[in-house]
Amino acid sequence: MKQSGFTLIELMIALALGLVVVAAATMLFLTSSRSQALQQGQASLQDDANFGLNYIVKDIRLGNLNTVQSSINDLTAYGGVVFRSSENSVEVSEVARANLPMSIEGATAHETLLTRSKGLAVGTSPQWTGISNVQDISSDQLTIQFVPQYVLDHKNTTDENDDIWYGGTDCEGNELEFSRTEGRQVIVQRYFLRADDNNNENEPNTPLGLACDAGHYPLEGSPTEITGFGDEGQIILKRADHFRVLYSIQSGTSHRYVDTATYMAMTTKPRILAVQLGVLARSNQSVGGGASFSNDQVFRVLDQDVTIITPTANTSKYARQVVTQTIALRNTFGERGQ
Repeated sequence: MKQSGFTLIELMIALALGLVVVAAATMLFLTSSRSQALQQGQASLQDDANFGLNYIVKDIRLGNLNTVQSSINDLTAYGGVVFRSSENSVEVSEVARANLPMSIEGATAHETLLTRSKGLAVGTSPQWTGISNVQDISSDQLTIQFVPQYVLDHKNTTDENDDIWYGGTDCEGNELEFSRTEGRQVIVQRYFLRADDNNNENEPNTPLGLACDAGHYPLEGSPTEITGFGDEGQIILKRADHFRVLYSIQSGTSHRYVDTATYMAMTTKPRILAVQLGVLARSNQSVGGGASFSNDQVFRVLDQDVTIITPTANTSKYARQVVTQTIALRNTFGERGQ
């Protein structure tokens, strides 16, 4: 009986075609995996950066709220941007002046908890250290204060002892609830970079996050400290390699942006009208090892051109994006208290 089947050449051709199909499917799978990792990295980067920065912006807009004087400089009592305390006060007409009450002394009035930038003295963590993941440039620190729009709850009783002042929440999520005896409180918040203990072992550089540390002191009387201030705070932006702050100042017809060190070095310090923030945000997860993310890429963060410190071991790449925001301090407009 006559039999038929595949010849050796036909089998070899079939195997070759099968290998081509398998290789194409494998390439498609790998490409899809890299694309998914990139999209997830970019999505987490944008979500963290936009939501985190917007969270900060909301509170910065409260700067100088419910204060007697509208202008902000380094000597404005209860001024929205905190440059001076009893630690670095200035005498004007033989009277010591600062942004914080002169009665606040000690650890919570330390200079390294105030608004800082490169060129000013640093402290040790959790104070401002200038830590950053870019080459040769320190990150900044912004410290603000404001009096919330409090509401007095009488608890539907005539007894004033159970009355509560409600002022919302601070940047750490703490409820601003104070008894009538405690009185209304001034809220102090500082924004800075610090190392995040909740990190992955394979992160390329120091796992830095943008944190906020909040505290408060009585609006009336002579407070001696800022309660709850000066610790490591809560991280509000998961990964940030650099943080930059500039201030919009106006003197006559002249208008420009300066950093903290430049502003503090001025003989006559103009009023501050706006705050400009710049963050070099980084994705939480790796986006692969492609050449499209170079370690020597230059990023423009406001007035600075920065380059990431080259990782020593990790070859995985991470997506990075510069996010900026300019916040007009509307509570500084006008001539209130002049």
